[in-house]
Amino acid sequence: MGRLPADAHWALPLSLFLLAAPAAASSRFADLAGHASIGYAKLAIPEAPAGSISMAAGLDIPVARSLRAGFELGYDLLGSRTVERGSLTGSVDYSAFQLTAFAHWLPGLGPLQRVSVGPAMVNAHGDLSVTGGGAGFSDLAVGSTGFAVAGQITLMPPRPAPVRLGLELGGRKAFLPGQDWNLFSVRLTVHY
Repeated sequence: MGRLPADAHWALPLSLFLLAAPAAASSRFADLAGHASIGYAKLAIPEAPAGSISMAAGLDIPVARSLRAGFELGYDLLGSRTVERGSLTGSVDYSAFQLTAFAHWLPGLGPLQRVSVGPAMVNAHGDLSVTGGGAGFSDLAVGSTGFAVAGQITLMPPRPAPVRLGLELGGRKAFLPGQDWNLFSVRLTVHY
């Protein structure tokens, strides 16, 4: 998969602004909706940990009859793995912070109530702790930020209500230096 040129990283914040600015200008505060989600996340890279907790919260506003736009902040604790090299042992704790600009299509097809896609920024961490000889494990540490593409679907009851419970299934592909990260999540969500 190709990488973004180093001087193109300014394009994501600009695209996030351009996505939200027209919608915000034509919307009222009463049209604002939000969601909060919690569940499980898995990092899909070679020798990845088992996965752990995932949290997200977002706000969105209408831009058309069945289209909304908004932002989502997410944080994933992705688990840790232990690596042995000779007589030394190291541990890597993985986590990711995400900011995503979503376009939400509201198809209203039974329980499929929301299909969301958009660009994201992912701050990926692989924090290293070792018992000794840290230089021998430095290749395992991760600390980078990169562009990502994100998508998720939300299953909820179709009937309107002030608060709706649902299930979110999502994925993100983060283009990072060295190794791309594929993140998958399953979360319970509350839409209000």
